[in-house]
Amino acid sequence: MMALIAAPWAFDDGQLGNLGVMTVLVLVPLWATVFVRHRWPWAPFIVGAMLAAGWGDCLLMLIGMFHLLIRSPRRQALIAAIAGGLLTTVSTLRLCLNRTELNPYSILFIDPSIQPTGLATAAPPPESATAVNGLTIAVAVVAFGLSLGFGLLLRRTRRMQAVEAFASHEVELNAALTAELARQSERELLARELHDTLSHRLSIISLHSGALEVGSDSAADVTSTASALRREAHASLEELRHLVGGVRAGTLAGVQARRHASTPPNLASMRSLPQLIASVQATGTVIRQTIIIEDLDSAPTPVDRAAYRIVQEALTNAMKHAPGAPVELSVTASAAAGVRIRVSNPVPAAEAAGTSDLSHTGSGAGLETIRERAVAFGGHAQLGVHGGEFVVDVVFPPFNRPAPPLAPADPSGP
Repeated sequence: MMALIAAPWAFDDGQLGNLGVMTVLVLVPLWATVFVRHRWPWAPFIVGAMLAAGWGDCLLMLIGMFHLLIRSPRRQALIAAIAGGLLTTVSTLRLCLNRTELNPYSILFIDPSIQPTGLATAAPPPESATAVNGLTIAVAVVAFGLSLGFGLLLRRTRRMQAVEAFASHEVELNAALTAELARQSERELLARELHDTLSHRLSIISLHSGALEVGSDSAADVTSTASALRREAHASLEELRHLVGGVRAGTLAGVQARRHASTPPNLASMRSLPQLIASVQATGTVIRQTIIIEDLDSAPTPVDRAAYRIVQEALTNAMKHAPGAPVELSVTASAAAGVRIRVSNPVPAAEAAGTSDLSHTGSGAGLETIRERAVAFGGHAQLGVHGGEFVVDVVFPPFNRPAPPLAPADPSGP
């Protein structure tokens, strides 16, 4: 209502006229838009822009601009800031160029000793025009600066809070995915260990059981077969117990010293190949072996273990799918040449016809595991039938040989 001083048409002979009273009555509900500034900030901004264009009342417009800067998209906020700056500048210049008595801030410069009886008698002194204009410009700059500055500050603060909330959500999501990947990795590791440790021994037990079923004329053969069955069953139980213990303790992938088992799951090494070959030969399988291993101490433990598992799986497949057929086994390992494993056995007619006793038990998981182990350590695997033989050919890249110890210094030297 104080801003109406800048509207001469609202007064009649120095008093607020009927048009001015009607204007005030209309402005009251329009100013009610300030209560919806949070939900619809454009409402107070548009109404305030009309008031600013009418007679320079920029307060409602700056309130709407402040909330638009906080809540609106970037383009709308930019439009509101530009429009608000232009209207504030135009309104300020118009108030400064009009007569001093039409400036709402001139009321602050009226001599309090004068008893005004109307608008004309309450006019400020002419020498106060510069001070009134200076105050008008200062108030406009401060009001626009506060609205723009705090609006941008709160907008940035809210944006940072949104970014932090998004980052926190992403961290939680990544943690959940990491946990799920860890569980998936544990499941795959457990499945692989179960397959590697038990499939081999169960295949040997199956072959020994078949030998007992066929029968033998020699009591010594029966006793030997039964003893072998007992050893393999006992070893299977030990390995299963170690696996379950490793799952419960969370150390399934660790290397721990274990006893009372010939080849415990976590001690699988190329050093144990003689015991592995002996257990297969006990079933009557003929293995023609060539094993040349050097620099085993410098071989990485995962590579050493993977090589053992590949030989174990290849021999298991040979027993299952070609029982009684001779097996060619070649293992060479050195730091300079890496590791190469080649296992081959003839493909019998029964296997081709699908009538082998154990052929129906294969699911292809063992061969897939061989490929995964080879690729995991930078090697490659070739699996398949070549020239009437099923061949497993795996190559691991060279591994670094440890640096030789430094030679002692020559005491006779310089």
